[in-house]
Amino acid sequence: MSKQAVTMRELQKMSAATIKALPHAVPIQSDGETVAFLTPLRVPDPEAWTRVLDQIEAHHAQLSPDAKAWLEQFLDAREQ
Repeated sequence: MSKQAVTMRELQKMSAATIKALPHAVPIQSDGETVAFLTPLRVPDPEAWTRVLDQIEAHHAQLSPDAKAWLEQFLDAREQ
């Protein structure tokens, strides 16, 4: 299914299988106005996640001590 947009009426009639078959996020429209996006959820690829996390670690290792300190402070403040 290669929909460019889904109306609210179409959304009411869509099955879970139809939604999962969407190739990408699709706008949901009401009276021609986009009101939301319908995003099919997929099981993440564990190998892809491992590659991403390895890249993050490699980039973090290259940061200066000042940048690492700032990042830690930023992340700590975000959790509060």
